[in-house]
This record gives sequence, structure tokens and C-alpha cells, in this order.
Amino acid sequence: MTEPTKSPDVQHTDYLLQAPIVFFDAIPGAVLRGPVLSVVLATHVGVPETTTTTSDHLVAVANLRFTLTTAARLRDVLDKVLLAASPASGPAN
Repeated sequence: MTEPTKSPDVQHTDYLLQAPIVFFDAIPGAVLRGPVLSVVLATHVGVPETTTTTSDHLVAVANLRFTLTTAARLRDVLDKVLLAASPASGPAN
């Protein structure tokens, strides 16, 4: 019987369950400052104007700072997740 091999991409992460969950649906800004990429994450919030109308308002939820190497890794992970989430071409099993 062979031993199952561990994926080299999976790393143990301490305090994973204590890390905050950040929901965002907009990226109003990104800038490169030297070797560091700064990205602002935001979400749309409806602000009541009258009893029947609301206006859209952007609220910043996080400021991310990371290197270009980390940005490339994040892009690769997002590309894989988006590929997995895309509809399969042809008939499904």
C-alpha cells in the first residue's frame, strides 16, 4: 500500500479561524509604491435618502499591502478558483 502524498501547495496557517472575514464588491483604488502594491477594498451600501429612495455609497472595508510576488500568487489562486467556478463546456457528468 502506498502512502498518500501531501500537496506541496498546502501550508499550515496559524490562527486561521481567528482571522477576520472581509466582504467587498469594489476595488476603488490600487497603486504601486516602490515594490509594494496598495489596494483599497470597499463595499456598496445603500444610504436612505427619503422613505422610498436610497443612494449608493462606497465604504472602505480594508487596505491591503503586499509585494508584487504576492500579487502574482494571489492572481494565480484567483485564476484557479475562477476556472473551477466557471461552467463546464459540453455535457456535465
